[in-house]
Amino acid sequence: MTFWLHTGNVLYLLAYLVRDILWLRILTVVASLSLIVFYFSRDLYAAITWCSLFTLVNLVQIAMLILERRPVFLGEDEMRLYHKLFRTLTPREFMKLLSIAQWKSAGEGEEILKQGEAVTELNLISSGMGVVAIDGRHIAEVGPNQFVGEMAFLTEQDASASVVAQLPLGYLAWPVDQLRTLFHDAPQIHVKFQGVLGSDLVEKLRHEGISSAHPSQIINSYQTEEAE
Repeated sequence: MTFWLHTGNVLYLLAYLVRDILWLRILTVVASLSLIVFYFSRDLYAAITWCSLFTLVNLVQIAMLILERRPVFLGEDEMRLYHKLFRTLTPREFMKLLSIAQWKSAGEGEEILKQGEAVTELNLISSGMGVVAIDGRHIAEVGPNQFVGEMAFLTEQDASASVVAQLPLGYLAWPVDQLRTLFHDAPQIHVKFQGVLGSDLVEKLRHEGISSAHPSQIINSYQTEEAE
């Protein structure tokens, strides 16, 4: 029965040599089962209990890893947005972002952001055109693949401008509180999303002569100014 003892230890050795965590856990389970057979032959019931517990934990982790690695299927609109703006995220990270967002629409003349009011949603326009106005004065336009309310989101201040649909708008809306919760739970998504917002700000601020700045520098500069 020493065959099972040696087999189990060899499998443990192989498990520590592989880089893929899924295969590491699979080999660990098979190694534990081999050792359980050996322990049964020696009536080592305490060792059997511990090996069984380790095996159960690894089986649960294997199931979770397999679920996480399932293929991600995106709709046409989601796929377009992913390739246009969110390629720095993995498809599964992008799906986590989408899971807390809603597709919305606004008719011509409808206001989706009001100057001086708290911003409860971060919006990303997918179709149509909007007008940005400060104190009723038209200062810019926003269109597909541009964010609305990103500065208020970054600085946690009220909206500094209003945005009104010039043409019927289709947009993706993230509730700010849910988005911040997601970023707290998944910092890697936060960092990547911050880069996406930074790129959007670069495009909007080109006329100010800072287009060469890194997105994170722009974001940090605005956060510093608001803090001061």
